[in-house]
Amino acid sequence: MRISILVHLFALIVIWLYSFNNYASLALSAVLIMHFYWLNLNIFLKKSNAILSFSLKDKALITTDKLGHNRQYPCVYCAYQSQFLVIISLGKRSLVIFKDSLSSHSLSQLNRLLNA
Repeated sequence: MRISILVHLFALIVIWLYSFNNYASLALSAVLIMHFYWLNLNIFLKKSNAILSFSLKDKALITTDKLGHNRQYPCVYCAYQSQFLVIISLGKRSLVIFKDSLSSHSLSQLNRLLNA
């Protein structure tokens, strides 16, 4: 959070120091503030439909959002997978998982689900 604030403040300073047009500075500042607000909603899970937890049961992925609604996805699609990160496509939504945050048992179960 602190790094994000520092980067956005630095960008605001650069916009106001190196811009010769006040209208352009105002427009770029407004865009930067909207981006910071959007970033906070998505990264810090402040949206009402943000997925807070997921579990694997048999061959299905069950998610729980911030409002407490459970959704079951019998068919998931791995959009991206690397050594540290997995992005799973759940229809129109995406679920980003950092592999080091999972226990080894859950990681092997997740790998079996994605590689099936």
